Amino acid sequence: MGKTKMLLGAALSASQSEGAYDEDGKGLSISDTVPAGRRDLTRRYPKPDGKHYYPTHQAVDFYHRYQEDIDLMAECGLECLRFSFAWSRFFPQGEEMQPNPLAVKHYDDLIDKLLAEKIVPIVTMSHLEIPQALAEKYGGWENKEFIRCFLRYSQFLLEHYGDRVKYWITFNEMNMLLYFPCTLAVGVDLTDKPEEAKAQALHNMLYANAQTIAAAHAIGKGIQIGAMIAYSPIYPVDCRPENIMLAYDLERNALSIADVLVRGKYPGTYERKIDEQALQLERTQAELDTLAQNPVDFLATSYYCSNAASIEATAEKSAGNLFGGARNPFLKTSEWGWQIDPQGLRYALNYLYDRYQIPLMIVENGLGALDVVTNDIIEDDYRIAYLEAHLHALNEAEKDGVEILAYTMWSFLDQVSASSGQMSKRYGLVYCDVDDNGSGTFKRIKKKSFYWMQSQIKNR
Repeated sequence: MGKTKMLLGAALSASQSEGAYDEDGKGLSISDTVPAGRRDLTRRYPKPDGKHYYPTHQAVDFYHRYQEDIDLMAECGLECLRFSFAWSRFFPQGEEMQPNPLAVKHYDDLIDKLLAEKIVPIVTMSHLEIPQALAEKYGGWENKEFIRCFLRYSQFLLEHYGDRVKYWITFNEMNMLLYFPCTLAVGVDLTDKPEEAKAQALHNMLYANAQTIAAAHAIGKGIQIGAMIAYSPIYPVDCRPENIMLAYDLERNALSIADVLVRGKYPGTYERKIDEQALQLERTQAELDTLAQNPVDFLATSYYCSNAASIEATAEKSAGNLFGGARNPFLKTSEWGWQIDPQGLRYALNYLYDRYQIPLMIVENGLGALDVVTNDIIEDDYRIAYLEAHLHALNEAEKDGVEILAYTMWSFLDQVSASSGQMSKRYGLVYCDVDDNGSGTFKRIKKKSFYWMQSQIKNR
């Protein structure tokens, strides 16, 4: 049986694109209480106070404009769209027994519109947002009550939408919890054992993921469940043995969560860290057995940059890489300091496929840049160059034998940056006329890169 043809498409997330944060019965999510640019607080969730601008409240209004936006996707020729559901639209408090019918209908209509345009939906269940009511009541994913609440949510999604959605991703970039725990309401600032809180939260998420896979396979309908990590391959800065070992150790640590997702077991190096730090975790044998019995059907990852490792404290640091690390002098950087490494994408795909031997998805890859509009024209040749180089690397990896189910560039529309809260950090093929203060017409303007991507898909 031959490999599935790779789908080419784009991505969005609910909290960064939808807006309508308090309409049609939606409850607050933790993303709705983060003022623009304020990513410095680990976990403190004040209610919106009218004194700050909260970019997710209106975002780019995809909630109301999805029909015209999907028309643009069809015009571009997208074969798939990776997007997310807003958990707090379905369950505003997170614990209701029945979902909000207005949310159910909204996403029914959205999925039906995609399918009518022959665009395959790839749905993320939880993308950097959870109901704030759950965060306030239980804390975060370090509390096992979250497992129960998430499973009610995921079970409903699979039963209701599983006949139309084949590909599902449970959680966005699960391993980023180790670096930005606030995105999953993990209260490391409210405990004297932050590493223990993060490790417990990850275990609870992994268990919820495995339970969701079991539920999906029981339902059938050809559903495939994956989970997502953020991945940046790590190069030693030179051939010094200490730097090679450091890069190797960092790589193993970065992939420890993927090891559990795919292999169903915590790697020895991760267990060693738990033991050496004397972390007290609630992990039952039944939970560990569930992890072992329910590996993911595919592994999804984001790829924005590579990383470099140096034991030297004086080594120049990379300003933009989410994982930190040393600056690679052989790479150019974006306006936000992210190092650009198309070759690293081919390396990453081969490395992950060699390690896990399951199908992969690249579900985020793109360039954040300041776009200039002149007479409704955006000449974003820099974005075209970025995407062209990365698509070449993607195609080379496919020729290498890597099984790639889908590539969804980030992003189809400009949307709120998750890392900075900005609109001016633009990733889209389509410009959205909204600025960092939320002012603008919300008009959509096709960039030069839109037409370039259209031709790439058409001429595959």
